Amino acid sequence: MADSPCIAVVGKGGVGKTTLAAFLIRHLLENKLTPILAVDADPSAALAGVLGLDVYETIGGIREDTRSVARGIPAGIPKQQYLELKVQEAVTEAAGFDLLTMGRPEGPGCYCFVNNLLRDNLDRLTGSYRVTILDCEAGMEHISRRTSRDVDTMLLVADPTVKALQTLEKVLVLADKLKNKIERFLLVVNRIPAGSEERVHDAIEKHLDMNRFEAFCMIPQDDVIFDAELAGQNLLELETEMQAYLTFKQFITSLAKPLIP
Repeated sequence: MADSPCIAVVGKGGVGKTTLAAFLIRHLLENKLTPILAVDADPSAALAGVLGLDVYETIGGIREDTRSVARGIPAGIPKQQYLELKVQEAVTEAAGFDLLTMGRPEGPGCYCFVNNLLRDNLDRLTGSYRVTILDCEAGMEHISRRTSRDVDTMLLVADPTVKALQTLEKVLVLADKLKNKIERFLLVVNRIPAGSEERVHDAIEKHLDMNRFEAFCMIPQDDVIFDAELAGQNLLELETEMQAYLTFKQFITSLAKPLIP
């Protein structure tokens, strides 16, 4: 598509990045802003579970299969064509969106050759979607190594802990060093206990320059989400009212500039 933005969800592990990525996908589906490509770039590979999907192939697996080019790619098939086919096979299809799981390579060695081919194929793949949602690991390895496409908007996520806020400090430093200049930064602080909003806000301002962010949101602690994730339920189909999701949806719809053109 001519204008296909990429939104990266980043932050320390365990702060609810994957849940918020699922919220964002649900919101886009509800507003028919499709097709969506969801990319799980976190080695924990938890996004499939909250989206109600099973994954059988990952990019990490493809990279392992082809780390020895002579053994990994069948004779007579161009390397670019082979990688393109394997990336397509790794896409898990669903209603209104597809999921691509990056995974993690299991063996030693340099993957520069395969990474470059994967990058080219991923750029080509994501261009056919209305939007790409990238659920990142804390270190943003795939963004910093450019094994995923350029990011237009970064949604930074923390919970109300010093470690989570310090992680976002480091993420912002890394973002400033990227060749790809990210246009928009949004901040979400997740799982806020009722009555602690003012104290949490004070803690945020001690660690982060709020002028860096286009908009900021605090999402309340939500027992419905806790129970759903504990039970392994699909957050896209959960019918029980989720206060956390309603707050997030209001935040996204209140942005002065829409996330998706």
